[in-house]
Amino acid sequence: MASYSTSTLTRPQFEHACKALIGSHGHSTSSPLNATILKGWSWAEHPTVTGLGYMSRTALLQCRTRKRDSDLVEEDGLESGDTIDDPAVARDASSGFLTCGQSIVFSPTFQVPVFYFTVHDSYGAPLALEEIMNTSLLRSHVLSGTQVTSFALVQLDALFPLLSQGDHPTLGTPSWFIHPCGTACAMGELIGEKNAGGMPEVVNDKLLDWLEMWFMVLGNIVEL
Repeated sequence: MASYSTSTLTRPQFEHACKALIGSHGHSTSSPLNATILKGWSWAEHPTVTGLGYMSRTALLQCRTRKRDSDLVEEDGLESGDTIDDPAVARDASSGFLTCGQSIVFSPTFQVPVFYFTVHDSYGAPLALEEIMNTSLLRSHVLSGTQVTSFALVQLDALFPLLSQGDHPTLGTPSWFIHPCGTACAMGELIGEKNAGGMPEVVNDKLLDWLEMWFMVLGNIVEL
């Protein structure tokens, strides 16, 4: 069984892993991940600067309604006469759909992939953070015990925010991103389990295998 010795990647390794995933996403694999997570990605380069490539795709999101303050429930669709008390959710639900632009970008500081995204309503208007929290993108359990500001979602016992606002590293456009401060540690735990034989071999390409494990980590926070 192939072994892994690092919880981080170099940029060339990141690019190799991404292109391997894109090249194999249409084929049947033994990956334990939901196939939807791995499909639809494409590789994009910076128009003038080399070495700033990233993966991207576009997805549609559902809205949630609040039945009570502590209970977020996914809303599959509105029937005639249905009402929603939360004005932000009402606006988004009535528009029919939300568009989520998603990117996987390499962080040279943390040396791991980072998930960047934007969410817009059907009129092209970007959603505020409180509105994003009422979509199906973030898993409900990660919202418990968090503090919301206009530019970050903070877990009260954490040194870094869970979700922050910043410019897309390649596009330079305003985006949200899952902070990568804990990614290497989480990857180290998965790699240790895999090396100990606690996880099945997924693919022959170790870097693609690494990236699929990273998607497992991301999937604990984001519903892809």
